[in-house]
Amino acid sequence: MALNSTGFDAVDRELKRMRDAQSPAINSAIDDAAKFGQQLAVDAIFNKYGFKSKSYVEQHFSVSIDPKTLTASVSARMRASSLTRFASPRYKVGKRSARVAGGFSINVIRNKPVWFSGAFTVIGRNGNQLMFSRKKGDNSWRNLNGQKALYGPSVAGSFGYMRDDLQPPIIAHLRKKYGQYAK
Repeated sequence: MALNSTGFDAVDRELKRMRDAQSPAINSAIDDAAKFGQQLAVDAIFNKYGFKSKSYVEQHFSVSIDPKTLTASVSARMRASSLTRFASPRYKVGKRSARVAGGFSINVIRNKPVWFSGAFTVIGRNGNQLMFSRKKGDNSWRNLNGQKALYGPSVAGSFGYMRDDLQPPIIAHLRKKYGQYAK
């Protein structure tokens, strides 16, 4: 006994035609949604965390789009950011009304400064600024061997913390763009 499936070829052709017709609209919608998601993440991270420049956050994000599987991913750099990206110098009034370095004010979370009174910066081996801290009366800062530089959150860590809050606007944008392109 053999089964004869005569109507399924027509159904398969119709499904392939529908998929081919909708594929450009879906690709365009995913492309727009990925770029929107990246910009939304950059803005959210810059507004919450105390990075001094938005361009630093933007340059450590990447978007990859795969049109074959109709997926897009937004990823960020995992390497921790130096605390100098969040710091601004603080000064005290010394003897004879002179300004004396008094450490650094560090805003890891925007508008919530923390004063590191014994903090100082050093130029590292590869030319970037590193921040160290010492306690009052501690002269070991003259020898930096064995001391760890101070780091803040990475861009990817910040992104991971905010990912759940960013999903609903990206989904709404994807649906809106797909509705525009599908017409």
